[in-house]
Amino acid sequence: MSNILIVAGEPSGDVIGGPLVEELARLRPELSLWGYGGEEMRSAGMETLTGVEELAVMGFVNVVGRLPEMFRRIRELAEEAKNRNADGAVLIDYPGFNIRLAKKLTALGIPVVYYVSPQVWAWKPGRVEKLKRAISKMLVILPFEEEIYRKVGVPVSFVGHHFVDNAAPTVIPENFRREHGLSEPLLLLLPGSREQEVSRLLGPMIEAYRMLREEIPGLNGLIVRAPSLPEKYFNIPEIPGLKTITGHSIDAMFASTAALCCSGSATLQCAATGLPHVITYRTDPLSAFIYRRLLSTKMVGLSNLVAGSPVSEELLQGDATASKLAGAVKPLLIDGKIKVEKIAELARIKAKLGEPGAALRAAREVISIIYGL
Repeated sequence: MSNILIVAGEPSGDVIGGPLVEELARLRPELSLWGYGGEEMRSAGMETLTGVEELAVMGFVNVVGRLPEMFRRIRELAEEAKNRNADGAVLIDYPGFNIRLAKKLTALGIPVVYYVSPQVWAWKPGRVEKLKRAISKMLVILPFEEEIYRKVGVPVSFVGHHFVDNAAPTVIPENFRREHGLSEPLLLLLPGSREQEVSRLLGPMIEAYRMLREEIPGLNGLIVRAPSLPEKYFNIPEIPGLKTITGHSIDAMFASTAALCCSGSATLQCAATGLPHVITYRTDPLSAFIYRRLLSTKMVGLSNLVAGSPVSEELLQGDATASKLAGAVKPLLIDGKIKVEKIAELARIKAKLGEPGAALRAAREVISIIYGL
């Protein structure tokens, strides 16, 4: 039976993988799609051997502790692909795992399409050469990445960013606020989709909201919990004007005035929805020490990197304090002129992310590479 292995190891990859699975199933209904993924990919019809909630890990300390498990899973997946006579594989981001897996699959003669480039422009540029030897084609979602691979002879296509497809509210913003008992100005708190992120960022974000609530009359706050995260991280005391919801992040972005946003893909969602935001991040001290020495870019936020300039302020590690977060986001909540300027800058970022239809273009590339059609 025709089948393709698909691997997503994090919630962000699952979000990308879900529409891809849908499009592959629509283009080739006879295909059996299986591998690692989350609820989005399961709902689209993929057989998931392991969920992303078991795999998502970030930080050098955490990764080192799970290396034996990671190597075991790579061996098992490669063996399963061999046993199933997989026609090909689509590996979504998750580079520490997927690049190693790609080598094993390629050695077995299985074509590998890598969807969503590792951040080789930020650190570990040597991964480009590793990928050149291990994959059949790279599909990138950020416009500046295409030239990086083309220069070294890696087959590559820019398929556009999936956030463009979802950059529209499903509920009128005013109705969304009314449904949740909220009003403007509304500060959105986006503490991340990983447990490590939320455990370090949610506290300072909430305290920043408390500070701003005392300074801005009628300020409301909204925390968005990623569906993959345990509720225990969001069991917080009741705070006036502050609510927590699960999912519905796009509707929340359209309904909000400004955001405090964990560095990562959510910054691009903010850009695509036109939501002014401040970017923040904290990791463990050892990981931070190593990242500072590996990082080859001055900015870390994806929205800033696509813009090519610091459109949104970045507060990282020791600067990710409640008082600094409050001070940085306050102008976006109260100064109409600044907000209009930021929205215009974010619109230019969105325009760089491509036209709608990223998943369909990616699916067509996968079919073309694996089946030569």
